[in-house]
Amino acid sequence: MKKILKIVLMQPNFQLLGKRSWKLIPYGLCLLKSCCNDEFDVTVYDPNFDNESVDEIKRYLLKLKPDVVGLTSFSTEYIDEIYYHVRFIKEIMPNVKIVLGGVLPTVWIEKVIECKDIDYFVLGEGEITFKKLLQGIATSNDRIIEKIMGVSFHKNNHNIINERPNFIDNLDAIPFPDYSDLDFNKYGNYKHKFSHTLISRKTPYALSVTSRGCPMQCTFCAASTVSGKKVRLRSAKNVLDEIELLRNIYGIKEIIFLDDHFLFDRQRAFDIMHGIMERYPDMTWKCVNVAVFSLDRALLSKMMESGCNQITLSIESGDSDVLKHLIKKPVNLVKAKQIAHMAKGMGFEVISNFVIGTPGETWVQIRNTIKYAEELNIDMCNFHIATPLPKTELMKICIDHGLLKSEEDVAGYTVGAINTPDFTGLELQILRAFEWDRINFITLNKVHKIAKLQGIKEDEVNEWRKQTRRNLGNTHLTMKK
Repeated sequence: MKKILKIVLMQPNFQLLGKRSWKLIPYGLCLLKSCCNDEFDVTVYDPNFDNESVDEIKRYLLKLKPDVVGLTSFSTEYIDEIYYHVRFIKEIMPNVKIVLGGVLPTVWIEKVIECKDIDYFVLGEGEITFKKLLQGIATSNDRIIEKIMGVSFHKNNHNIINERPNFIDNLDAIPFPDYSDLDFNKYGNYKHKFSHTLISRKTPYALSVTSRGCPMQCTFCAASTVSGKKVRLRSAKNVLDEIELLRNIYGIKEIIFLDDHFLFDRQRAFDIMHGIMERYPDMTWKCVNVAVFSLDRALLSKMMESGCNQITLSIESGDSDVLKHLIKKPVNLVKAKQIAHMAKGMGFEVISNFVIGTPGETWVQIRNTIKYAEELNIDMCNFHIATPLPKTELMKICIDHGLLKSEEDVAGYTVGAINTPDFTGLELQILRAFEWDRINFITLNKVHKIAKLQGIKEDEVNEWRKQTRRNLGNTHLTMKK
């Protein structure tokens, strides 16, 4: 007899151990609810938004008495937070089944499967796999569970890691996220700080993912491991229908696309923008990341005309040899500079991301990146220290060359973990913090602009700069919200 399971899909409170966290609606969990709600009693729970205490989380779970708690993880940075939640959930509900999905098990299953308090792990996309797992749990049929691709678990003191299934090709077949358990307007009207990509010009805003996968092979990035090398696209009609639903139910006035490669299909991008202009002429939108090599004047003009107000260019390096041989990203630096100047002249807010400290990079090449960023003369430049992540080429290079002993040696996302004959991690932190300060705040006008971009007041800008210099850019120390 199949049991109707009670499921809690939970975004952990990533702030419990003192780290930074973003107050974002749990988009992926709401997708899972839509996929599973026809067979199971599914509730989405987000203690992260209101920074709920351990006691508050315990009380909520004890009140609902779920059969299964599904935890999401969107970064390897929060592995300790995941373990912390698992421990206290099992303390109060020893018989509950805990399932971990998201980035952590997808890129680092051999590490997280060591946690015996987690019953099941879902690798890769969960819309189909998680539902199959719930069906197996509901029928108490271990044989079914053992055969599900993308599910890992413990059996007889052994770790069983099943092969991942193929990626979902037809993204239009996935239902839209179900936000009914959440106060959508609380998220849509939230004023983020220190994160220009998430600060909307209009509220309420919504998030959307219109494609999955990235064909680029950047050495520092795990996107192809998480979502595949092939770009899979939702149709323009499907995207516009989601926007219409969000407009009708929640009255959204802006949408932020979280895609790795929103502009991959040029015609689709034009169709989406034309639809926004035709249906919602008062609406604004933006992408968290834009491939600079996809842009030209025609595309920028249509983006501006359809309500896009900001572009973030991931140029990554100001040295062509580093781009070609070390980062492996096909960026033409001459064209990138032209695009940045063109966009700024058209009225876009223009931001760019750069990565310094890739093994093999010389100090001169790092300085070339700083010089190039300064010459761009855009609204803001962000500098990131190359951070080796599990299942990236950068991690393999670091281990193969003895720069790191294992995947567990990375200290954090804003701390230099690599020392080479050309630089130390400390040197990178010092350079990053002080050049970020010098380039971005060189005039009072730029100070005003960045205050607007980051959703903060000018006195907060001054304190942010001071703490960034003194803590050498460690965001856990400088960006307490």
